[in-house]
Amino acid sequence: MSTINIAELTDEQKKALRVQLEAEKKAEKEKKDQDRKAYKDLSEEFVTTLIDQLIGHHKETESVIKKVFESYEPVQALKSEIYGVAINKQDSHTSTLKDGSASITIGYNVTIGFDGTEVAGVEKIKNFITSLADDSDKVRKLSKMVNTFLKPNAKTGMLNPSKIIELSKLREEFNNEEFNEGLDIIFNAQIRRQNSMYVSGYKFVEIEGVPKRVEFRFTV
Repeated sequence: MSTINIAELTDEQKKALRVQLEAEKKAEKEKKDQDRKAYKDLSEEFVTTLIDQLIGHHKETESVIKKVFESYEPVQALKSEIYGVAINKQDSHTSTLKDGSASITIGYNVTIGFDGTEVAGVEKIKNFITSLADDSDKVRKLSKMVNTFLKPNAKTGMLNPSKIIELSKLREEFNNEEFNEGLDIIFNAQIRRQNSMYVSGYKFVEIEGVPKRVEFRFTV
């Protein structure tokens, strides 16, 4: 394609070129508008076609999960009688066939928050880190790691429970009373909340002569 030298064009040619460019720009905008409308229409059709089916499936799943929990009640009662009532505080329970060919776990998804007193624990740990006079590379790396673990979640403003577990692995590394006390305060400040129920498990089934582990998990 040859290159157009604008300086060599006549006024009439420049005008025609502007008209052409404006027409192309308008056509491009119209196509984008049409594509956006087509996307919105298709997206809406996707929802309206499937939403009732999914709501129905949710209700059915909820009914099945409740039935599974009810069916487990006598099993749990006997389990707590044998192993103690502390068993009832577990977030989940698992039953597995003797040969390991199938298993069912029932439980509650758990969220962990804090009651506000964890701040004192964080301060103790940070004070300990600040007190380290050693300027070695190892200490700098450990300090950076600790500060990363103590960084609050950007959305919730709270500590990340999984990071605190990682932080607790440094107890032996530091072997310090103030550090340990800070960790204990943070752990004691945790509030566990059971929310949604779930049923998960697996079964080995034979597919075309080959045993395959089929897994499932349903949550309501």
